[in-house]
Amino acid sequence: MDHKRIEVNIDGMKFFVTGNDDENYIKKIAGDLDSKINETSKNNFRLNQVQTITLVALNILDELEKTKADKIDIENLQSNEKETLEKIEEIKDLKKQLQIFENENNNLIKKYKDLETKSSETDDKLRKSNKEILEKNKEVDSLKDELATIKKDVETLEEKNNNAQRRIIDLSRELENLYDEK
Repeated sequence: MDHKRIEVNIDGMKFFVTGNDDENYIKKIAGDLDSKINETSKNNFRLNQVQTITLVALNILDELEKTKADKIDIENLQSNEKETLEKIEEIKDLKKQLQIFENENNNLIKKYKDLETKSSETDDKLRKSNKEILEKNKEVDSLKDELATIKKDVETLEEKNNNAQRRIIDLSRELENLYDEK
């Protein structure tokens, strides 16, 4: 292999870099290093050249370590992507179930209101007609039984609805914790 010898200038000093890397790449990183040294020197004018270069090296190593940590975080995120996607799918399914429960709940509430209206109308008819009092009382009792059944159904659906909402909140917290850990 033919090694190239590339001249660079860093902090006023001339260096020759030997290697197989692209000349533009070498000059770019040398220029970046020179810029960092100049910037650090301007911001810390009391430091001598060795202290300035040491501080720049420390900062570059810090950036490298943070980059390594970010890379590990990204790898962990990728490895947990399947689990996250499964949890997202579970949340979607729970949201669909919640929507179904809400629709059923709304239908039952509508039925409940309809039955309440019918009950009220029946009560009005009972007051108007002494002749049909016994028959109408039986109908009211029947409607009240049906209302009680519907109320139980509404309570059951509300409980299911609340449980589904709690599960969504728990899963959302788990997702947040997963993202926070990464």
